Amino acid sequence: MTNAESQAEWSRRLVRAWALLVGLTLVSLTAVLVFGHTEAGLVAAAIALVASYFKARAVLDHFLDLRRADKGWRGFFSGMLIVILGGLMVTYLIAAWASPTGI
Repeated sequence: MTNAESQAEWSRRLVRAWALLVGLTLVSLTAVLVFGHTEAGLVAAAIALVASYFKARAVLDHFLDLRRADKGWRGFFSGMLIVILGGLMVTYLIAAWASPTGI
């Protein structure tokens, strides 16, 4: 918290971030429950991973205060999130391809 940012503003920002995290968790849960074990399982995995990206950004920006960091650091962390989540998607695709029932 800076001098320009009051305790009330800080609290409101963190509550909004928390509400965003809850909302994105509900989006992921709904996608998995609706599409999870059907041919659209790939859609559920993609939705869950995209929601995970935005959840991780919210944690980095609001709770770890990366929003105040240089663009280079923000870009680095965004890139690393994309690499990690992309690796998870590739792993999901390999597992689905290798399973007898397919995706």
